[in-house]
Amino acid sequence: MNKMPTIEWNPDVRLVVADVDETIAEVYTPAKSEMIEELSALLKDGIKLFMVTGGSLKRVREGITNLIAPELRHNILVSHCSGAEVWGFDEDGELYDAPFYSVYEEHFDDDMKKRWREAVDQLVAEFKLRSHSVRPKTVFWDSIGRDPRDIMLDDRGPQITLEVVNGIDLTDEQCALFEQDIPLTHDGRRDLRLALMQRVGELLAEKNVPITPHLGGVFALDLAVEGSSKTTSVKYVLENPEALATINLAPGDLMASSHFEVWGDKYSIPQGGTDRFMSLALAPTVRSIDFREEDPSEFPEGYNIVIWDGNNHLHDGLLEYLMLRHEKVSS
Repeated sequence: MNKMPTIEWNPDVRLVVADVDETIAEVYTPAKSEMIEELSALLKDGIKLFMVTGGSLKRVREGITNLIAPELRHNILVSHCSGAEVWGFDEDGELYDAPFYSVYEEHFDDDMKKRWREAVDQLVAEFKLRSHSVRPKTVFWDSIGRDPRDIMLDDRGPQITLEVVNGIDLTDEQCALFEQDIPLTHDGRRDLRLALMQRVGELLAEKNVPITPHLGGVFALDLAVEGSSKTTSVKYVLENPEALATINLAPGDLMASSHFEVWGDKYSIPQGGTDRFMSLALAPTVRSIDFREEDPSEFPEGYNIVIWDGNNHLHDGLLEYLMLRHEKVSS
């Protein structure tokens, strides 16, 4: 039996700060046509969308913004690669020639970029991993298989991501495939990413490359530019009148907590939930909706993070939530 969610649509919202993968769309998959319709309706009504993702700009454009009408795209901002850059769109819906900022290009010379990729190559070799191009996980399992040594490696420029799609809950037999010890997570799983994160941190330090490894999504290990995060990118936009002006907002338009909303699916601190960093950039009273079933005791204390209690979760849960807007408007 379908249940009515207790979370209601916020009619005062003016700026939505949203994660992408598993919140708006499945990983490495275009957003559903129904989602594009709902996001387009929001933009038509003057609500602005700031997508903040560990994914690449290419992924966001191909899977979401290119599917939205060009005349609506100037109401969108995109921060990709865990806050390394922030981009906007002009009145014709074309991406601006340059980002508002780029931590990567401003701080990395060619030699540093080379040393970073050498460290990743060494990591892959030491763990005897087999790298593959990115694709939806079900396609990966059908085409590549379930061996934990098979990973997806995505060089996004300002970020390199290892999708350890088969390695977040290893059996003893699978652990024996590796010479390295595989640490336990807080909930008792053997997660290959923890061993990779420790070793790549050592390699990056040896090569003097300012990159921070951290867990991302459900099975990703993100190697992100040191000092960048979802928090820094959100704060940058809110403190930058030029960036806000491109989406027809001024700082004075965003005075109340109800003018903001955060959409994500990973807020748990022990699980490495990076979406919480969007919430940390805003007032604690701003509502953040978690579209994944998580333990609220693992959320940052003092923040207004609520779990979506509808019939669906992740991107289907967000779609369900967006449908409430029609009921609110019609009433």
